[in-house]
Amino acid sequence: MSLARFFRGNEAILFGLLVLAVAVFGMIDARFLSASNLLSIAQQSAIIAIVAFAMTAVIISRGIDISVGSTLAASGIAAGLAYAATGSAALAFLAAMAMGAALGAVNGGLIGLAGVSPFITTLATMALARGLALSLSGSSSIPVSDPLLLFLGSARIGIVPVSVIFAVICLAVWWFLLNRTVYGRWVFAVGGNPTAAAATRIPVRWVQFSVYVLSGVFAAMGAIVALGRLGSAQPLAGTGLEFSAITAAIIGGTKLSGGSGSLAGTAIGAILLGVINTGLSFMQVPQIVIYFVTAGLVLIAVLLSQPESLVALLPRRGKAAPRADTAEQEAIPAGGHRIELRGLGKIFPGVKALDGVTFRLRSGEVVGLAGENGAGKSTLVKCLSGIYIPDEGEILLDGNLLRGSAAFEHAGISVIHQHFSLSPDLTVVENMFLGREPRTRLGLLDRRRMLAETRRILTDLDLDIDATAPLGLLTVGEQQMVEIARAVLSDAWMFIMDEPTSALSHRERDRLYEIIEMLRKRGAGILYISHKMEEIFTQCDRVVVLRDGVFVGERPVADTDEPEIISMMVGREIADVFPHRAAPLGEIAVEVAGLCDGKRLKHADLVLREGEIVALAGLMGSGRSEVLRCIAGLSEVASGSVRLFGREAGQGSRDDVVYIPEDRHLEGFVGPMSVRDNLGLAWISGFNRMGVISMRGLDALAREQIDALGVRPPQPGKAVGQLSGGNQQKVVIGKWLATSPRVVLLDEPTRGVDVGAKSELHRLIADLKQTGVAILMVSSELPEVLGVADRIVVMAEGRTAGELPRGATEEDVMNLAFGSDASGVAAE
Repeated sequence: MSLARFFRGNEAILFGLLVLAVAVFGMIDARFLSASNLLSIAQQSAIIAIVAFAMTAVIISRGIDISVGSTLAASGIAAGLAYAATGSAALAFLAAMAMGAALGAVNGGLIGLAGVSPFITTLATMALARGLALSLSGSSSIPVSDPLLLFLGSARIGIVPVSVIFAVICLAVWWFLLNRTVYGRWVFAVGGNPTAAAATRIPVRWVQFSVYVLSGVFAAMGAIVALGRLGSAQPLAGTGLEFSAITAAIIGGTKLSGGSGSLAGTAIGAILLGVINTGLSFMQVPQIVIYFVTAGLVLIAVLLSQPESLVALLPRRGKAAPRADTAEQEAIPAGGHRIELRGLGKIFPGVKALDGVTFRLRSGEVVGLAGENGAGKSTLVKCLSGIYIPDEGEILLDGNLLRGSAAFEHAGISVIHQHFSLSPDLTVVENMFLGREPRTRLGLLDRRRMLAETRRILTDLDLDIDATAPLGLLTVGEQQMVEIARAVLSDAWMFIMDEPTSALSHRERDRLYEIIEMLRKRGAGILYISHKMEEIFTQCDRVVVLRDGVFVGERPVADTDEPEIISMMVGREIADVFPHRAAPLGEIAVEVAGLCDGKRLKHADLVLREGEIVALAGLMGSGRSEVLRCIAGLSEVASGSVRLFGREAGQGSRDDVVYIPEDRHLEGFVGPMSVRDNLGLAWISGFNRMGVISMRGLDALAREQIDALGVRPPQPGKAVGQLSGGNQQKVVIGKWLATSPRVVLLDEPTRGVDVGAKSELHRLIADLKQTGVAILMVSSELPEVLGVADRIVVMAEGRTAGELPRGATEEDVMNLAFGSDASGVAAE
């Protein structure tokens, strides 16, 4: 069993640590194992657990609440004052709940509705609540004697404290709420990806507001338990409780990044804290040491929740493949370099991601890397860049073995990522030198040199980009070009380009091709990863094909053709990647007239009927995506109209319309959530009983969608973030198809997916069309547009430039896109 797999069972490990801690403290001092002491630990842990369960939900939703200790104190004082004034236990209980809910509402309103930082907000509320507790009580405790108020904190049923029973009930309530209700799925979705949650019509702000209200309410419940245990309301109660609650949640496996957490782990974490604090107190250890021990527990818990970090620290030995022979070593180009992979293999728990990959790349050539999503391309790139250490085989640079991170850092290999590795808050010049900033003799940042070098490389590459502009203000295509310029600025001889044209306009794409040719002439070697067959055949000298992590073979592009490469990739013949099927037309589903969003979109007109696919074509920035977002209700309409099935589309009237976004990572799926939960994320809103999910129905839906979509691997419980790009896209589409829509809006549905997945996705789209669904699709791939569309609406500079029937050519589309045939539209 690998180390990573061993550490997956976080609750089991925590339970083992708990048993070990109890045994050790019992051996040191026998009094620790006395019934009275164990019951005291249970009561102490119960208060932590009650508050920590709500804290777990807050952290899952990507928040934090450091005000819970002060909220507990203020709620206890409110209860004490209400009891002193009325003598009613019921009113005292309600006063505590009201105070907790009110303080929670302050947090929720500022964080969920106003967008203020959770840390800053709850820090302020912590001071507010503590101030209320001290001022309302006059800095004095308030005695309470009513048996009902004391019941939760002091009573027992048999030998079991009621507070422990109450904590177990709270655990059950929270478990049911998070795992069996629509609300619980919303909490996980908001924490895992708030943008995708909002795009799935989840009320993100309301969810964020509500978790803080619940956190305040459960802090108030903790106050009632504490009041019963102490026999009085104390203004300094709950001091340090926020730290204990957060620690219990983190130790229990809840990730501060949001989207995942374990209530069982939190419960064990709370008990473990109680055991350690009490045990160290028995040993008369100073409080400061207890803090150090607790801090160590938090660090250990974080490492346990990220086993890959521990695995990376351990030395790994891979099987060595045969060394290159002398004749091969002498075949290095004069003045250039050669990199060679020999029998490369990489193994992850339960899967062999790479197996026997063998090929070479020399200076001055472009080698294409083709394969389906999940074929092992990303793993291979990480091995070439030194991020992963191969388990088998070896990588040779100019005949010398590359081993260790330092060797890869000086190997002259630069990766241009599909998903940018740049910081949007920094300027272009700062991004260009990120991680390799030059210094002056005084050790200061040499900004003059940075600016000069950046402008030189931008000019050399003929890129009209302001070097001093913040990166976040540039278009996606311009950001991609900055990523490419950054790689060229390095001392690299080899460039790995991962889907470099996926975010580029036609003009930017052509400029990239010129840059590739320039780099080739300078003696650079390029490994070019693309799912676009035309790029493989126009830009590459050879193509290497992977399938399921296995090296299938390589071919000179001059000696092969597209069907052969596709067959090598998918292991089967694919007759038509972009199939067209005829279907009877139904009623008009969407009418757009004079549509304008007050920004990029100026004036759009189109009609879409049931049973047809209309493609929106045009250059990047022409307003295509904006049309879809206005129809979906995700962007406001400044002027013009959108009519759905003959009725004016207003807010909230788009239940039959679904929007599948261009960026699946940003708006499409929630990475930490499972395939099953992602597929049901939109479905559960209409298929539940008073907010409770039918798990049987959700499981059936997941199996049905996985089979219909061909999601691989067919594992409903697997996190979507661990799937390949094509399978992630299938899950995004399946999430919306589960709602049985009448209109489907597709924005770049096959961007970044392999040719096999493209064929499967378009088979699904064609099936939808034949059932009478109206489909409006944006695509930057003209072969896709021309292949599947019944009609093509071309956009230019935010306006409808014209409409083309099926059978139009690429030249017809581009003439309209550049404004040649569009009246009133200036050519670029």
